[in-house]
Amino acid sequence: MAREGDRFERSDAPAADETAREARAWLGVRFTCAGAYLRAFKSADGTEYRVTCPRCAKCVRFAVGEGGTDQRFFEVSC
Repeated sequence: MAREGDRFERSDAPAADETAREARAWLGVRFTCAGAYLRAFKSADGTEYRVTCPRCAKCVRFAVGEGGTDQRFFEVSC
């Protein structure tokens, strides 16, 4: 029996927050010095991906442009 405040969604449709997450492009980056894996999300203007090492705070930038790579995962050593 449904109670007041219960929410129901179609089971064959993705949840709203899942749809938003999937729409945002990202790269996988493994920082070897920190032993951490992070996602670098595309900037709002679509020109780059940026991510910061959780141990040493080094910022890494991946430019988006013609002649680039279709690789989605990278390893960075700080």
